[in-house]
Amino acid sequence: MKKAIPWLIFALIATMACGLSAPATQPSQTNLETAVAETVQALTATAPLSAVTEIPATEADGQLTPDGTPLQTAEISFLIPNSVANDATSSMTTEVEYPYVNPSLGDMPQHLSIKFNLYAVSNSVYTPRIMIFRADEYSQYSEMTASTVKVLQTTQYIDGQPLPDELDTNFTVQIHALDFQNGHGVRYLTQVMQNFGPITNDALFYYYQGVTSDNKYFVQAILPINAAFLPADGNIDTPVPADGVPFNMDDFPGYLDAVAQKLNSTETYNFNPFLDALDEMIASMQVTGF
Repeated sequence: MKKAIPWLIFALIATMACGLSAPATQPSQTNLETAVAETVQALTATAPLSAVTEIPATEADGQLTPDGTPLQTAEISFLIPNSVANDATSSMTTEVEYPYVNPSLGDMPQHLSIKFNLYAVSNSVYTPRIMIFRADEYSQYSEMTASTVKVLQTTQYIDGQPLPDELDTNFTVQIHALDFQNGHGVRYLTQVMQNFGPITNDALFYYYQGVTSDNKYFVQAILPINAAFLPADGNIDTPVPADGVPFNMDDFPGYLDAVAQKLNSTETYNFNPFLDALDEMIASMQVTGF
């Protein structure tokens, strides 16, 4: 952007030279220097260098749009950053979704499921997806879903507060309140702890839960995420990276605390995908409903 003003000056002078009829006499060097000086003064007065910033965007149909793939259906619209996935497909389904890992309660209420293609992480046990339920129908599925919806409808999480018990899991890090275009919620990183095992890249995921402002729809996102210092999986023969936390069965709570501290202090750009990119995708959502 620092080259913008000299380029504009050159273009302005060229336009002045080409766009006017030939003058009777050529302008003197002094007059030209004065014109340039006045141009620089006018440009810097209206657009100081410190205020000129580049917008990460691509041009489409004559408009600037963020760097990503817009997805729009009758039920929802949002932007998929290029660093997250290539695109996504949506469908209505009754398949059982997290936090349930078995169909013992039967099919879930019909809901929208959006699954991502060419997602940044390919080694996860989870399929990256966003789900939209009618809040009243989701609440009727079980006591757990009812309490989840109720706390989101009646409480807006504020950063720094304890995560409500209704939303908490056995392992939660990077907790952050996050609004979307017509709703609010909270995101965090978590791993389902079915036994005593390490925190791994194939099981860690970004988890979002929220509700629309009219309380009609419940929004859930499960998006796998990796950190370079975590082992790839829970196999006992899988090496722990040099800067990782060795698994310690003898002090499992201490191990979880050490991993949590390391994950909480990890910068957004050291995750794959970037935490900021996932937040931006969720924040861009507009839920229309069905």
